[in-house]
Amino acid sequence: MSDDVLWQCLISEPEGSIRLPVGENAEFEKWAKQAAREYLGTDAPRGEIRELASVLARVAATADLGDPTFAYAYVIDAAKALTAVYEVHDFDGDGYRSTDRLPDLLEAVLPTSPERRSVTEVNLPAGPGVRVQELLSVETGSLFKKKTMMETVTYAVLPSQVDNILVFRMTWTNLVFSEALLELAQTLAESLELAEIKEG
Repeated sequence: MSDDVLWQCLISEPEGSIRLPVGENAEFEKWAKQAAREYLGTDAPRGEIRELASVLARVAATADLGDPTFAYAYVIDAAKALTAVYEVHDFDGDGYRSTDRLPDLLEAVLPTSPERRSVTEVNLPAGPGVRVQELLSVETGSLFKKKTMMETVTYAVLPSQVDNILVFRMTWTNLVFSEALLELAQTLAESLELAEIKEG
């Protein structure tokens, strides 16, 4: 493998995905209003646009804090402004370049306090890795704090092209949609790839 080869990480964008402006110093509220109008259409009820914009601004700001390579909101139900979030991270693989070390990396870089956790080894087109499914109890709300259950599924992959580790994570709080979202997460993880950047 040549050291001067440049790679870019790609993932499929299913219908319902809205790319979040992470790492772009964006004004999230302004961006979210425009994104909600574009997604729902200008004829959509104002209340629906306002609700979706509010959710998009919040998830974009939260995703930006984690400094992902890129992140998306996935709209489950636009009328109710229900979304999941999926993001891809690129971590230094030093000391973690084996599947049995990947759960330790995930605990170090994406700290959690799971109620339930399951870890399985996987083989994805991008490389071997692990799949970690967790059910978390998180605090939500700005004025009145309340406990909400959040489900996450994370894939950490060892690509052959680079020494870094690719991490795909999807999160949601509407557990009634878990089965469908777990299937979508699997499909997205399988679409993850590194493509060589061609000059010119």
